[in-house]
Amino acid sequence: MYMTRLAVPDDAKYLPAVELSAGQTFANHEKYRWVAEGEGQTEQEHLAFIHQQLEWVAVNNDGEVVGFINAEKHRNSLHICELSVCQNWQGQGIGRQLIKRVFEATLSLQLQFVTLTTFRDVPWNAPYYQRLGFDIIDNDKLTIELKAILQSEVDMGFAREDRCAMVISLNELAAS
Repeated sequence: MYMTRLAVPDDAKYLPAVELSAGQTFANHEKYRWVAEGEGQTEQEHLAFIHQQLEWVAVNNDGEVVGFINAEKHRNSLHICELSVCQNWQGQGIGRQLIKRVFEATLSLQLQFVTLTTFRDVPWNAPYYQRLGFDIIDNDKLTIELKAILQSEVDMGFAREDRCAMVISLNELAAS
């Protein structure tokens, strides 16, 4: 069992290890194996999200942090920066519950959309988000912010053709 809640500063020290564990899912994926070896967000980066009240965690019955999601506010949206669930806790609905927290925050902030960037062809990436109601955004419809995020990913070594931006509208959130 687990519960989700707004992250607190004491959680930050555990979050890099959660992301590292989640990244191990890529260890057997030939094309993206390097993701498992990459560095994630730092404790300081997590603290910045936490202070803005834009990071949520999943904790197990022992109080251990087993997942997190964080977001940043754009003009009319919350953008999911990172969603990570410890590898041995994946497949139990934790990611979906954390995304739901972002949906709730989007509604309470009276914003219109939730966006994210992800791999197009990894089953637990774009296809997963599509099952939750997200749509891939055509390149000619990308906002300035999303173009910048995708470019920063390219600068970090991601192949642009492998990445996509996705969106779900507030109307769809309210209906879910």
